[in-house]
Amino acid sequence: MNELTALELDALAEIFNISVGRSASALSELTQEPVTMSVPVVHVMPIQRVIEILSPGIGSERLTCVSQLFSGSFSGEAMLMFPENSSLEIVRLMLGSQVPIEQISEIEQDALSEIGNIILNACFSTIADMLEDTFSCDLPKLNVASITEILEKPKGEQTVLFIQIRLALES
Repeated sequence: MNELTALELDALAEIFNISVGRSASALSELTQEPVTMSVPVVHVMPIQRVIEILSPGIGSERLTCVSQLFSGSFSGEAMLMFPENSSLEIVRLMLGSQVPIEQISEIEQDALSEIGNIILNACFSTIADMLEDTFSCDLPKLNVASITEILEKPKGEQTVLFIQIRLALES
């Protein structure tokens, strides 16, 4: 990936601010909870640096990651990550209080994949609209692992576009 100028990074941050804003709205509808989000911070950096940023201490905290391969005028893999301990609460909010907590874990993976699919596709459709482009997306994949396992370092040094945005449910 080529070095991006400050103006290009700002433009990307604004594109993601709008697209994730729409995703936050979709998440709010799913969970019936207000969702707040931080201003996106855009970085172009080696995968190892991303691992360092997301690794608390020794990097053993497990994350829930929903990823989708996409292609269009540019292609890649989009990943939505959040702490594993938050995932059950998100599913519970999505399904509503009528589902007993014991049954939630049985459908948690499908629900998390669907949540990721909705959020990532809201981003993709907004970005495609803004760029007057189209993207093709694969089905989402769910992975619960440490950040090191999720971002297994490929052969050679790989640079990635890393966007940090904090989404928070009111509860």
